[in-house]
Amino acid sequence: MTVRTLLVAHDGSADADRALAWARDLADQTGARLVVVRSWSPLDDLGGPAPHDPAALHARAAADLEADVAAVVAPAPVEVHLVDDLPVPGVLRCAAEVGADAIVCGSRGQGRVRELVLGSVAHGLTLGSGVPVVVVPGPDAD
Repeated sequence: MTVRTLLVAHDGSADADRALAWARDLADQTGARLVVVRSWSPLDDLGGPAPHDPAALHARAAADLEADVAAVVAPAPVEVHLVDDLPVPGVLRCAAEVGADAIVCGSRGQGRVRELVLGSVAHGLTLGSGVPVVVVPGPDAD
């Protein structure tokens, strides 16, 4: 299998940073294109600081994603996508749009309570993806 495009699902968590670093190393070794995606909804920012304008919230989410990615992979070249969707369908749609050969994600996301309510994104990606999904374990994995 030739990997030309790696898509990394990134939610801002430390596990997502580990997954991104792993994917960056693989991209460096293989010459693959590195793409990072984050799903976002205005509902994600409810209760947060003003502004409550969806366009301003979207711009702030995009800037946060750019900063998170730069902190892990700079100066490596990377494409960044912010999709307005739930995590699993948003990542899968982006994977199809960019022609990803594999999806990389962390084993845990932003919060365990949210995972209990919404279900595991890593699990959903492995069930719904037509390409291989690499789940990078967190530091507490045995």
